[in-house]
Amino acid sequence: MDRAEETARQLATGDPQAAWIKSLGITNFAERTSFLVGLMEEWAKKDPLAALEKAASLPAGELKLEAYDACFTGWASHDPAAAADWAKNNLRGPIAGEMFGTIASGWAAHDPSSAATWVDSLPNGVLSEYATTAVIDAWAVLDPMSAAKWIDSFTDEDRRSTGLSDLAMEWCAQSPAQAAEWVTSRLKGPEAAEIAESLVGTWGSQDPQAAAEWVMTLDEDIQADCAATLLSLWSDSDPKVAAEWAARFPEGDTRSDAIPEIASTWADTEPDSAMKWVMSLPDSEEKSEAMDDVMMTWGMVSPTDLAAWVEQQASGAEADELRSKAAASMIDSQPQEAAAMASKISEPTQRERVVGRMLKIWSREDPAAATAWANQAGVPPPAANKLRQPDQ
Repeated sequence: MDRAEETARQLATGDPQAAWIKSLGITNFAERTSFLVGLMEEWAKKDPLAALEKAASLPAGELKLEAYDACFTGWASHDPAAAADWAKNNLRGPIAGEMFGTIASGWAAHDPSSAATWVDSLPNGVLSEYATTAVIDAWAVLDPMSAAKWIDSFTDEDRRSTGLSDLAMEWCAQSPAQAAEWVTSRLKGPEAAEIAESLVGTWGSQDPQAAAEWVMTLDEDIQADCAATLLSLWSDSDPKVAAEWAARFPEGDTRSDAIPEIASTWADTEPDSAMKWVMSLPDSEEKSEAMDDVMMTWGMVSPTDLAAWVEQQASGAEADELRSKAAASMIDSQPQEAAAMASKISEPTQRERVVGRMLKIWSREDPAAATAWANQAGVPPPAANKLRQPDQ
């Protein structure tokens, strides 16, 4: 609590009207906001209607929202039912939805069941979103199974799905093992995918190893999306371990999605390590896709380093394919280097095809430079002719 808010709270206990007048003279916006938050919250504990009348007199904007929020925080701290009744009867529009959430948050902290009953009386849609989330968050700490039972009573499918996902995240923050047991029990339900991903999104930030073991137990139709969610979190902190985990998956959608995903993310920071890992994988469609992704990222991040790495590879069909992919990733940023790399492909037919393609792309931006390079490099006619062919 800063000094302005503390001062306001002290003044509000004696003469809130005088404190209000004082707030009008504060010109610094941040200081005035802090002062009003302290004043309105304390004032609303004693005379909420008087405090709300002053809040309503403020011009539309952030200050008014903060003042209203403080009023309902103070009122709901000792009489949430009265605050809820007044808000429902007097507020309209977006501000109503936000204040319903404030009231529900204070109410649910000590009586989530009563708060939930009130939320059920609100119209579905935007006006009940904040309040529903507030009750779920509070109930997840006190009695998550009761929260789940309440959410299951929702007739609106989108609201129920969103509520169950919110519960999975909040419950996981408290007890991931219990939350995982609950989610597992619902994996045959219509919201299985949503709540599983929500659980993994929270659990993966807390304990990715434990989350990974749980993901490995899932059916493939749910597993793939959960794995992608976990990898997006895990790869930022430890891409090597994430890569080793992704490689453990058997053939299927999960593996096909996971390997290119981790390779692309890893290549942002350590493209050489990412490429080394990809090349160690058995030949497969996902390996080819992952290699393309790493090449493309590496070519944008550090084309010079990519070129140097390719030059170190042993000659042969695999090196030719690497040169072809690397040239494609570099052509936009370093067209001359891309064309030069393509010209080192050992297999004549492939070399002619890739060089021709590089020259054609290059010539769209700088035909004179592309032609000059082709002449200097002695590019044979079939490839050089690509420069004179119109785009298809």
